[in-house]
Amino acid sequence: MNNMIKTSLCLAVLVSSAAVAVTPYYSIRSQSENIAREMVGAGWNTQINLCDMDEWYGNFSITPEWTSSFRSRYIAESLFGCNNCCLPCNTSCNTSCDTSCCSPCGPCWDNNCDDNYRVRVTGSQVAERGANDWLADNFGLPVDYKSCVTFEPKIDNFLVDFNFYLGLDEWCQGMYFRIHAPVVYTRWDLNMCECVEAQGEGNHPVGYFNKTVNGEAGNYFGIARNNLVSNFTSFISGCGVINSNDIAFNPLCYAKMDSCRRTETALADIRMALGWNFWCDECYHVGLGIYAAAPTGNKVEGNYLFEPVVGNGKHWELGGQFTSHWTFWTDECEERSCAFYLDANISHMFKAKQCRVFDLCGKPLSRYMLASKFKTPVEGLYAGDTPDVPSKQFAGIYSPVANLTYMPVDVSVGVQGDLALMFQYNHCNWSFDLGYNFWGRSCDKIECRCDCCPTFEENTWALKGDAYMYGFDTEAIDNDDVGVALSASQSLATIYAGKNTPAATDASPWYKNASVDNAQLAWNNSAGDAELYTLDSVGANAEQVYTSLDPVFIKFNDFDLCGARTKGLSHKLFVNFDYTWCDHECWVPYLGIGGEVEFAQKPCDDCCNDWCNPCGTSCSPCDTACSPCYSNCCDDNCCNDSCCTAAVSQWGIWLKGGVAFN
Repeated sequence: MNNMIKTSLCLAVLVSSAAVAVTPYYSIRSQSENIAREMVGAGWNTQINLCDMDEWYGNFSITPEWTSSFRSRYIAESLFGCNNCCLPCNTSCNTSCDTSCCSPCGPCWDNNCDDNYRVRVTGSQVAERGANDWLADNFGLPVDYKSCVTFEPKIDNFLVDFNFYLGLDEWCQGMYFRIHAPVVYTRWDLNMCECVEAQGEGNHPVGYFNKTVNGEAGNYFGIARNNLVSNFTSFISGCGVINSNDIAFNPLCYAKMDSCRRTETALADIRMALGWNFWCDECYHVGLGIYAAAPTGNKVEGNYLFEPVVGNGKHWELGGQFTSHWTFWTDECEERSCAFYLDANISHMFKAKQCRVFDLCGKPLSRYMLASKFKTPVEGLYAGDTPDVPSKQFAGIYSPVANLTYMPVDVSVGVQGDLALMFQYNHCNWSFDLGYNFWGRSCDKIECRCDCCPTFEENTWALKGDAYMYGFDTEAIDNDDVGVALSASQSLATIYAGKNTPAATDASPWYKNASVDNAQLAWNNSAGDAELYTLDSVGANAEQVYTSLDPVFIKFNDFDLCGARTKGLSHKLFVNFDYTWCDHECWVPYLGIGGEVEFAQKPCDDCCNDWCNPCGTSCSPCDTACSPCYSNCCDDNCCNDSCCTAAVSQWGIWLKGGVAFN
C-alpha cells in the first residue's frame, strides 16, 4: 500500500511540471482508460472479488456513455500557446463585421475572456500589427491583409464499453481475470471561424516573392492580388496557393486546420488484468495483478492539427493493477452498509510508430511559416565588399515548414496512472456511489526513426520571413526586367514577424532587405560595380538590395522533437445509482445510471506570455544523425525541457447494466 501511494504521488509531481509549450499533436486520455466507469455499481463490485469460492463465477456488463468536452480554451492554449487572452480594445472598427466597436472584428475581438481563443492574422505592412499577430505573408496573403480567427475546440464521444470479470477460484482461490474494451465514436471539431477585416488590396511588391515585373511606372508589382491566396482559411485548410508562372508555392499538406467536424469509429483498446486477491474476507479484500492493454484504435496520421483519436495512439501497455475494498459498517439486519473502494492501474506505454509534424527549435507554431528552397549553381549573384559567390541561391520554390518536418517517429510514455477512491452506500437492492478519480500521464518520449532521416534535404531550405527574394540589375526597372534570385534567409523570423519590418531606421527600409541573415549588398558581377536593386511597393525609391552571405539553412537537428512532447493530468468526480435484483440465485442482473465530470490541468499558469522566447541561436549538432539530443539546441531563454499539457475537461453520463453469474 505504501509503495502504491508513493508511486501515485511521484506520478502527480512528474506530470505537474510548470513548463509550457505548444503541441503539434493533441494526445488525449484513451476512452478505454476510465477506472471510475469500471468500478461503479453494487451489481458489479459486490459480485466480483468474492472470497472462499471454489468454483468459476463471473460478471458481465455493458456501459453506453456519452461524453462532451468543456473549457475549450485549455485545448486551444495547448495547440496555440497562452498569450492571446484578454486582448486590448482597438479603436479602429470595421462596421461591416463589428458589433461592439471595441476591436477590429466584434464577434472575434469583444475583449471578453470567454471560451473562444482568438488569433489575429495581419500582413507585414499593417500599421497596427500586434506582437502576437500571425504574419499573413507566410500564408501567401497580401502584406495589408487583416483578419481575426477564433477557435473553440470540442471533443464528443459516444461509446459502448463491454466489461467481463471471471473468477478463477476453481484453479486458484482468489485468482481472477478481467477484460474490457469500448467501441467508440468520436467527433472532433476545432470550430474555426475567420472574420476578414481587410481583404488586402495590395499586390505583392516587385521581388518580394517572384522575379517578374508587372504593371507600369509608378505602379509596378510582382504578383496581383487576385493571384494571391484569398484568405487565411484557404491556406490553412490546404487549398490556397499563390498562382504565378515564375514560382512554385506548395500547399499546406500536414497539420491542416478547417471548420469541418472530423469523426472516427473504432474499438479503443483491449484492456486486461490477471490478478490475485491475496487478502480476502467478507468485509474486505486486497489484490494485485498484471495489467496490459492491446492497441486497437486508429493510427496517428498528422494530416490535421486536431485529428480525432480513438484509443491510446497505438501503444502496447504493461503494468500493474491494485484493487481493494473495506466494508466498514453494516447494520444488524444486513440491509444497509457502507464501504470504501480503492482501485488503481499503472502502466508503461511502449514505443508506437506515429506520423507527426514538428516545429523548429525555439519557434512555436513555426510549422506554419514559409520556407524557401535553395539551389546551385549560383548565377548572376555576388555579395559583399569584395564580392563573393554565396553558397546557394533561391530556387523559386516555397513550402510551409510543416511539409518539411512531417515524419514518422517512435513515441513512448514512461508511466500512466489511473486511480479511483469511491464511497458506496447500500440499502437493500439500491446503492449509491460517490468517488474521486486521478489520472496522469508523464511526458512522452519522441525518438526519430532512423528510416526517416534521408527524407529531409539538408542545406536546402531556409526561413523566408519577410525577406525579398529577387533583385534587379537596373535602377530603372520596367516590365521587361526579370529578377535575379537572391540568397536571402531569415533564420530569426517567427510566426509573428519577419526581421525587415518594422525597419530599424529610415535609412534601412523594408524593401532594402537589410535584416536578412549575414546581410551583404548584392551585386550582379564580381567587380562590385553592377548593383542589384529592389523597389518599394509603389515602384519607386530604388535601393540596392541586401542578400545573405551565406544563407542559414534549416537543419534536421532544428526539428523540435522535445517541444512536441505532451503530458496529461486530470481530476474527476463521479456518481452512480444502481439497482440489483438480489433475489436471483445463479444469475444476478443489475442496472444503474451515473455520471462524471473531469477537470483537466490548465496548460498555462496565466494568460500572458507563459512560454519561452524564441531562440536567437542556431542548434548545435546532436550525438547521432538519427537520434537528436536537443539538450543544447537553444539558448537559456528556451524551454528545452518543456512538455505541453494535453488533457480534456469533459462531462459524461452513462447507463450500466449487466449480470453476475456463478
